[in-house]
Amino acid sequence: MKVANLAMLSVGEALRLHQGGNLPGARLLYENILAQQPLHFDALHLLGVLLNQQGLPALAAPLIQQAISLRPGTASFYNSLGLVQQSVGELFASAVSFRQAVALDRKFAEPQLNLGNVLAIQEQFDAALHCYEQALALQPTLLQARYNLATVLLKLRLHEEAICEFCEVLVADPLSVDAHYNRGLARVAIRELPAAFADFEQVLALDPSHLDALNNRGLVLSELGLPDEAMVCFTTVIEALPSHFEAHNNLGDVLRDKQQMDGALASYRVALRLRPEHPLLAGTTLHTQTRLCDWQALPERLSAVCSDLRNGKASSQPFCLLSMLDTPDVHRMGAESFVHIKVLVQHIRRDQWASASGRRIRIGYYSSDYSDHVMGQQMARLYESHDTERFELFAFSLGPDVRDSTRTRLLAAFENFIDASAMSDRSVSVLSRELAIDIAVDLNGYTSKARPAIFALGCAPVQVAYLGYPGTTGAPYMDYLIADRVVIPEQSRQHYSEQVVYLPGSFMVNDNTRVRSERVFTRAELGLPEQGFVFRCYNNSYKILPEVFDCWMRLLQQVPGSVLWLLDENPTATGNLKREAQQRGIDSGRLVFSGRIEMSEHFARNRVADLFLDTFPYTAHSTACDALWSGLPVLTRMGESFASRVAGSLLTAMGLPELITHSLAEYEARALHLAQHPQELAALRERLLHNRDTGPLFNTQAFARHIEAAYTLMHQRRVDGLPPSHFSVPHSHPG
Repeated sequence: MKVANLAMLSVGEALRLHQGGNLPGARLLYENILAQQPLHFDALHLLGVLLNQQGLPALAAPLIQQAISLRPGTASFYNSLGLVQQSVGELFASAVSFRQAVALDRKFAEPQLNLGNVLAIQEQFDAALHCYEQALALQPTLLQARYNLATVLLKLRLHEEAICEFCEVLVADPLSVDAHYNRGLARVAIRELPAAFADFEQVLALDPSHLDALNNRGLVLSELGLPDEAMVCFTTVIEALPSHFEAHNNLGDVLRDKQQMDGALASYRVALRLRPEHPLLAGTTLHTQTRLCDWQALPERLSAVCSDLRNGKASSQPFCLLSMLDTPDVHRMGAESFVHIKVLVQHIRRDQWASASGRRIRIGYYSSDYSDHVMGQQMARLYESHDTERFELFAFSLGPDVRDSTRTRLLAAFENFIDASAMSDRSVSVLSRELAIDIAVDLNGYTSKARPAIFALGCAPVQVAYLGYPGTTGAPYMDYLIADRVVIPEQSRQHYSEQVVYLPGSFMVNDNTRVRSERVFTRAELGLPEQGFVFRCYNNSYKILPEVFDCWMRLLQQVPGSVLWLLDENPTATGNLKREAQQRGIDSGRLVFSGRIEMSEHFARNRVADLFLDTFPYTAHSTACDALWSGLPVLTRMGESFASRVAGSLLTAMGLPELITHSLAEYEARALHLAQHPQELAALRERLLHNRDTGPLFNTQAFARHIEAAYTLMHQRRVDGLPPSHFSVPHSHPG
């Protein structure tokens, strides 16, 4: 008894030293006890725990296993063995040990916590969540379980629930840097930006060296429309840690949005070197390169992006693919992979939602471009032309409150105009449901400032993609895509995740009230030669690819005195195009560049040109409408993808099918023929002017009736309990 009592006293002293952090002293006492009593199970167990803490799991495991053999019904021994096994990566064995501990003592919270940790490492997040909940039910004050529960909720994209749990952690531990930081991440994901900013500020107050918090502070500032302040954050992070991937990537995004493409490309390339497998980055880098008309190694890099996509890797944002590939199956892969990794919420099923009947149909239009942006200008007349006796219109403005002439016009066009720019994604979707929106129309798709999570969270019983993005969203929560039979032939519907709605004529809406200036520009005013054929292309620089440019240069060679009139988008692109022309034997002075001007003057300026040459595979959209509205013929090449067929849709609606070609050779031959046969071109221009004023493309009132018919049928199917389905809207002749 005396020896046993001494051993008990020694274990107590050793445990006191152990818990106080004096591991060498505690280890010596444990070893002394075992020298006297080799089968002292507590000493065996505690020494094993200590050795594991010292990073010696190989020595720890046999001791704990021996303790278990002596006292097989002790839950804490199995819990400790599980920790040793976890430390050496034996996750399956550790899970078995933790489950055994739980089975032996149902009121023991710690093995539930530890089992949850192992399951979380194995990405079995739902099971891990259950374990943490069980641990907290047994011991509500177990702070680590609550923190880990919150982090798993974050991984499961249950952001609101994660925020609530992090709040509970911070009540108990207000100085927890990790809890503030992760709550900030959750708030960013649901666009609670001011609150996220406050979290990152608190992290930096507690730990000024926390570079990830500083990076995310910059990300929030960028999203809040403060790019210069954001750049300060990113550059500070990079100065402190040049290998910080996220800061380089985010700096690239800000520079891109500021139209500083050279700097953006440099930042993306550094980020890509640091993390070549990062989702979407290869495509973003390549797209930025094309915006500079830098075609170095373009085929090889594009091939790598496509190969990754076909192998299941999210290598590019969807929009970047449209201008580089005429392959709708790859476009769909890109969209679906984007939804999977970037729409950071769980999408809500809407198949059980009821649709109201017996009142006006409520249409919500969601856009970041209720301003002088081309989208705002192009849609304005449609909003004004809607039948307000049958439809109630709601604008959800997701972009900045820019007070320009288009914004003023749109404020008057809508019965309900909601500035949702500062609202979180969930708040917008909740408000939409509270307002009983019947049909939600996404006008952004995957263009700049898009917020697809709003639709994933559910805005309305029927959700529709239209106009802003020429392709499939690849999103299970989008029901319909508005198109026509040119941009999406029936045999191509397999490449679109949505049900396709076919409008008669063209899917493209136009504003037939746009003013065309009567000004007559001289060639000298525009920097054009007094004589010679003027080929025109006003498309963005990223749409110009080497194959098309080669064709253009051959046309200049074959049409003496001709010039190519292009958009002066950025100095580097302009310089690169001039250099590429010289390399093809063309005097760079035959490329004439001009910037953007007021729209009515732009229409007048277009009239000086002879023929608009389209790009491929991303054809002219609004620029083609502008050219046709100006009376300038557009020559296009039509491919397989939506983006490659838009100009073809416009020309079909204009009754000018002879301006649609289907191969590069046909495109080049037709352009050369028209340049060499001015009378034929003049006849085309005369027919264009007649059809412009009498045909369907610029008849906004007729278009309004057609899209309203589409909305009515979508809504009626929902009221009748029918799922979305492909359908065509018949042509009508409104009075």
